[in-house]
Amino acid sequence: MSRSFTSALGQHAAAIEPVGRRAWKLRNSSSRAWRSVLLSSAAIIAIGGPAYGQSVPPNAGDQNAVLLETITVTAPGQTAAAPAGAASEVFNPPTFQSQQRRFMRRPGAETVVSVTERDPGKLTSLGDVFEKTPGVFVSEGGNFISMRGSDIATDGSRSGRGIRAYLDGFPLGRTEAGFTNPLIDLLATDYVEVYRGGNSLRYGAIATGGALNFVSKTGRTAPGSGVSLFGGSFGTFQSQVENGGVKGPFDWYAQGNFFSTDSFRQHTGEDNYRFSGNVGWRPAPNIETRTFFAAGKAKRDLAEPIPLDQLDEIRRIAPANSYLFNERLDFAYQRLANRTVIRDGDTTYEAGAYFLNTALDHLPSPFAGIIDYGWREGGLSGRIEHKTSLAGLPTELVGGVRLGYTAGDFDRYQHRNAGTDKGRQTYDWAFSSWLVESYGESAIEVLPRVRLFTGLQGVFTTRTLDDEYRGGAVAAVGPTASGGPQPGRIAGLLEYERDFQALNPKIGVNWEYARDHFIFANVTRSYEVPGGADLSNVLETQGRTGRVLPAVEAQSAWTWETGLRGGWERFKYDVTFYHMKLRNEILTRCATEISPACTTTIAFNAGRTVHNGVELGLKTVPFVDVVRPGDRIFANVVWNYTDFRFDDDPRFGDQQMPVIPRHQLFGELGYQDASGFYASVNVRHQGDRRATFDGSGGNAFVVPAYTLLGAKVGWHAPDGVWSVFVEGRNLTDVAYVSEFAATPTVPLTQQGPRLVASTSPQVRPGDGRAVYAGMSVRF
Repeated sequence: MSRSFTSALGQHAAAIEPVGRRAWKLRNSSSRAWRSVLLSSAAIIAIGGPAYGQSVPPNAGDQNAVLLETITVTAPGQTAAAPAGAASEVFNPPTFQSQQRRFMRRPGAETVVSVTERDPGKLTSLGDVFEKTPGVFVSEGGNFISMRGSDIATDGSRSGRGIRAYLDGFPLGRTEAGFTNPLIDLLATDYVEVYRGGNSLRYGAIATGGALNFVSKTGRTAPGSGVSLFGGSFGTFQSQVENGGVKGPFDWYAQGNFFSTDSFRQHTGEDNYRFSGNVGWRPAPNIETRTFFAAGKAKRDLAEPIPLDQLDEIRRIAPANSYLFNERLDFAYQRLANRTVIRDGDTTYEAGAYFLNTALDHLPSPFAGIIDYGWREGGLSGRIEHKTSLAGLPTELVGGVRLGYTAGDFDRYQHRNAGTDKGRQTYDWAFSSWLVESYGESAIEVLPRVRLFTGLQGVFTTRTLDDEYRGGAVAAVGPTASGGPQPGRIAGLLEYERDFQALNPKIGVNWEYARDHFIFANVTRSYEVPGGADLSNVLETQGRTGRVLPAVEAQSAWTWETGLRGGWERFKYDVTFYHMKLRNEILTRCATEISPACTTTIAFNAGRTVHNGVELGLKTVPFVDVVRPGDRIFANVVWNYTDFRFDDDPRFGDQQMPVIPRHQLFGELGYQDASGFYASVNVRHQGDRRATFDGSGGNAFVVPAYTLLGAKVGWHAPDGVWSVFVEGRNLTDVAYVSEFAATPTVPLTQQGPRLVASTSPQVRPGDGRAVYAGMSVRF
């Protein structure tokens, strides 16, 4: 996915979660196993509700649509009047069109976003996919993603906090964190399922912001061979080769791609290599097993942020420390997964398993040194879906369990030879985490076209950190001849063992008040657990200061949500209103106990906070047959309004929260011809954003609003063989801020022997004017 590499890994080693060599171990296994079983059982058997009945005439091929989790359709040649018990064909994964129909009939803010059916254009970051999706905030560089205020505490390795991401239903990254962006390969993705807030029972047991499920292309959805090339400003180049096909009961898809860029800023170049694919086998029309595989490697140079008040003058410059430490990240991964789906009449069974191995080198980071980091993760999952009736009403029931385990190692070293070699080891941490998630959901058509949904999640998860270091205390050293400071550590061991558990209920309703027009509402509870870095950083601060700090607890939220969606052939709308009340929201603060200059941050719980918002998406075709028969003028608008506040907090009162702007807007106006030619212009706007939690610093600590203009022109052949495009971004060359880390108050900086208040926040500039071009051909 290229430009969004730092989202899950971070730019500073101090924020990276510790992991360990404690392979596949569960402490206190007896008591924890019982708690896991009880939570899993409760989430499944506590669902007593019924489900969906099709009272509106179905679309072709939609007669067996399942609203709760998966889609199946009748086998080729069958009709809606097929006799009971007739064989049906399994689609694993479901098709994009089937998921579109299902998501419209769900009771919450859920969207399915196609990657392959969009007009050809730049596709290097999450922002390129979600620019027309309401409720998803992505920074212009793609390094930061948030839904409903998730992950506003800081940037770096916590980007993705509060959002669970999955690839074909299998977790993308550590069981105890958000997700790992480098594992996402957009060029191999067919579509993305977006669950905002607490709407996904299947995927969101420990996420407050929501969940994303990236669905891969297969030989059935992307047959044939293809080659694509893309390049442009700042030395950007991307290429892909892919092949898919079907032969008898087998289908296959494989692709490889390469991405390279020098980037707009100095010392932020990147190279990515990715290979992935899958093989499916249908031994019978109602059975399919699919095996997924992937491997990749990424290398990226890192640049330190710059002061906001110097944005116009040095936005392309990397501060000297970026070169002094020669900061950079190397990341590699290998992944294998399998999912098997069996449909037996009115019951569908699904079983899955996956394994992920990763390795990361971070050279070196201020105050942390060189890190050598790796983790191994695996898991099993199972799900049962059943169609029946209750009191004569068509009913659907779904229940499932997912078991995951993470183990690895997290080592830090001092550096030598200008940061290119490891010096003395300072940390040898062993981290492990179990995660047991369970869910159950039901639906019933209580009145014609009125469907009631009920659900429950159960979650039990552990965090275990063992300190295997035996080298004694290491003194930190100031700037050295080898470049930069050398980190140290205390003599005492830093260890913890925590577990968390919760039950999250949900109730919702969906009313199809007119054909393809829906009103929905729901109340959900969500739950989010502190990551390994949250716990270890607080522990390290305690060890260095001797002070006992409050333990970081899990955060929870109740969300009330209502909305409308649907439309006609030439006008589609999707609008959602939500009110979220959070307890113990996990934020970060300056570790002033260690450094008044805020060189280290630690997690804390904020007490009560409130997140309110409006998410609006419109897709329209106001004019057709304008110049010639079959052409059209189209317009798309996405507007997100947010009001995130502290609620009578003893420190922050009712202050507005930072990082996420009140207003975010994307607008597009374009023309499309029946021959395949298209052209459009677009505008991207973000309102101003605070850089401090308490509002201190005045206007100097408010990141200004900005508006970017873009344009795209291209052609894709009606038969889908050829496509070409040229796209421009930030055409007026606006200097703007892409990302920044908020602080509770104006931090202090070291000026000689004194600490003085900072005069400007540290920010990461966005890209300047850029022009890209691309082409693809299929055989």
